[in-house]
Amino acid sequence: MRIDLASFAFGFTLIDGTGTPPWGTALGQKSPLYKFNHEGFQEILVGMVYNIAPLKDVWLPLGKGGAVVTGLDNSGIQLASVFYSVHVNDNKIEHPFAMILFKEESESHRGRRHIKYTPKISFRDNRGYVYSNEGFLKKVYEQFDLASDACWFVSEINISNQSELHFRAHFVSKNGSKVYQNSKERKEAWMRLI
Repeated sequence: MRIDLASFAFGFTLIDGTGTPPWGTALGQKSPLYKFNHEGFQEILVGMVYNIAPLKDVWLPLGKGGAVVTGLDNSGIQLASVFYSVHVNDNKIEHPFAMILFKEESESHRGRRHIKYTPKISFRDNRGYVYSNEGFLKKVYEQFDLASDACWFVSEINISNQSELHFRAHFVSKNGSKVYQNSKERKEAWMRLI
């Protein structure tokens, strides 16, 4: 499934505008019902159901204050999934990764659902070990020999065999960050890489 451009991206600055990734992709945009219509959503949801995790064992900071919630907090988390077979550009990463199906309750988009993949998601496995998506990203940086401020982004998240999570990553600059005038310039540069 193609994800929103710059929704899972690192190591860039915009001179004009904000460069904070939203860490998620909406599965439907048409109000008032926001029915699922994002191409590839079926594969993602089937994989998420297959890799379901107890809502009590997944934590996500929400909003600008970053209050940490679980799926039991009536927070909008509807489904949590943890994948233990995760790949970036067909390279296996030895660390699990969690994704969340999240339902918005804001007045402007009430009912819209997103797949969330923020680095700030933490989760506990059935043995009691606690992991985070930040730990996964640390492994990616090590495995691909990326500088801590490397510029890279993910354009697709796909599921294989219901249990394997695959990221399609593009490394803009492995040795450092990139500066763009605005989001239009960044989009044009990144679309040439996809």
